[in-house]
Amino acid sequence: MDELADGIFSGVRVLEFGLFVAGPYAGELLAHGGADVIKIEPTTGDATRWNSTIVHGEGRHYIIKARGKRGVPINLRHPDGLAIVHDLALNSDVIISNMRPGALKRLSLDYESLNAQNERIIVAEISAMGEDGPYGMHLGADFQAAAASGLAMSTANFDGDEPRILDAYLCDFHAGTLLSFGIAGALYRREFTGKGQHVRTSLYQAGLSLQTATANLFDAVDGWKREFADWMEQERPHPRLASQSRRDQTALIVGGFYETRDGHWITLGAGQLAFKRLLDVIGIEDPSAHDPDWEMPDDPRDHFTSLRQRIREIALRYDGEELRERMQAAGVPCALLSSLEEALLSEHARANDYVHSFDHPAVGPVLMPQAPVKFSRDRYRAAEQTPAFGEHLRDVMGELGYDDAAIEKLIESGAIAEELT
Repeated sequence: MDELADGIFSGVRVLEFGLFVAGPYAGELLAHGGADVIKIEPTTGDATRWNSTIVHGEGRHYIIKARGKRGVPINLRHPDGLAIVHDLALNSDVIISNMRPGALKRLSLDYESLNAQNERIIVAEISAMGEDGPYGMHLGADFQAAAASGLAMSTANFDGDEPRILDAYLCDFHAGTLLSFGIAGALYRREFTGKGQHVRTSLYQAGLSLQTATANLFDAVDGWKREFADWMEQERPHPRLASQSRRDQTALIVGGFYETRDGHWITLGAGQLAFKRLLDVIGIEDPSAHDPDWEMPDDPRDHFTSLRQRIREIALRYDGEELRERMQAAGVPCALLSSLEEALLSEHARANDYVHSFDHPAVGPVLMPQAPVKFSRDRYRAAEQTPAFGEHLRDVMGELGYDDAAIEKLIESGAIAEELT
């Protein structure tokens, strides 16, 4: 397999106004593919340089999200700084922003303003909740979007009565992925039309998208759910609960995590066939899996609570790896619960080239996930180095035609910066 010297986005220039996670992640995905991503940061420094774990003077989040980009500190409140940004924008293919809705318009960097001067430009934005509706102009980050979209309720663990949200920034990272997909589509379409377009998504929409398997309501079969809460308050099963539960859902009812003899946890089963195989492996005969004429009772909770308890007891007779091997041999989907560190350092991750290690000039050895897609012909590899503050200022300004004297004058005026003060 021959890799090209350049990546799949080679030749694409991206101007990024990225804050924290979602916007920078979209830019990072393009940078992995060889795009020239120019990250605009305040002359006081990007917030992620300071608001996360600091390693030898560098913020962990900044090291991750600025990989492979060129950094240019510009004061957007200074008229000369704004003029430089406009010049950069009109000479770029893509603008990425996850600033508050309306921020680009106030800077005359919105799609309509730029498209009037360059119809090939693509402006790609991530908002918190979307641009319209009751929450349209609301500020928000990952946790707020997860809460509002229902994702937090779907994934939260409850500590007593208090929900504890997953610390994985699901809405942020998924929104960044969706935006990069939208950008790729807009670039492809531009090859036929010669015109760019406005690409938008939101953290809220990302949260809904992650629930696609369950985020659908059909009145014909789901209308009963609207009455379900009332029936539960009366502590009796809804009369249509059993009739709406298909046989192939029984596997989901008993699925989940089970503790093993050596203290590991294993997740088992997916689908009716695997459910039957699971019970066969551990020697349980149950009508829900083995009797084709079995009918689910009106209230199936007691039956499946008892079945889960039987599986728990048997799982505790095996070590985790032993049970995993038995299930895998029988064709039952299964996996041992791993920590993030165990997953990153695993032989499996290395064998599949899912992780990438490199030496960072400021912090030393770094291990992180590889670029998340593989191509058979073109390069798409994790970018490594992050720009020091002002590192690429003179290069980028030189490309716009500024000489050293003009750059020094702009530094003195406060429009741009080369060093943190």
